[in-house]
Amino acid sequence: MKIRTFYFMVFIFFIFIGHQVFAENLVLNDIQNAEVGSTIEFTLTMNDAPNEVKAFGFEIAYNSDILSYQSYELAQEFQNRLDYFDDNKKSDGIIIFGGYSSGKKIEKNENGLLLTLSFTVLKSDNGMVSLQSLIDNFKGWSIKNGRFNQESVGFEDINNDGKLGLAEVIYLLQIVTGIN
Repeated sequence: MKIRTFYFMVFIFFIFIGHQVFAENLVLNDIQNAEVGSTIEFTLTMNDAPNEVKAFGFEIAYNSDILSYQSYELAQEFQNRLDYFDDNKKSDGIIIFGGYSSGKKIEKNENGLLLTLSFTVLKSDNGMVSLQSLIDNFKGWSIKNGRFNQESVGFEDINNDGKLGLAEVIYLLQIVTGIN
């Protein structure tokens, strides 16, 4: 009985502590139902900064056939703390971001919203917005990339035209008859 209680307590410990241990330091949110023509926003948040940060850089990569990068908005808290922060288009589908502070730095174990990225959805498809090439004080931080999903049309859109038509009816008949 005591051994079962011990294992139960260890299990509970890992549930509560494990969440903190395995959380990513830089996180891009996920977006559901990204409709063509709409503007979607990814937020980049910082969780439990593993070290102090005075200078940092990173790249955001995305599929430029599906998304068009519009702009970023630095969180209000960091607008006052950073001496410099800007973006630059490296190539089609890759934006470089960098910043530094000569005074107040990001403290170890700090949390918060860093910035918001705005994109226009060009094409109905699923995809990812990725963090990559972390440099300076962000180097070695763990990351979570953001995913987005197309707007659900309520049926399997075989030819991606957004309409229920002959292609979809044939596909449904193939499923019902067991051909597909």
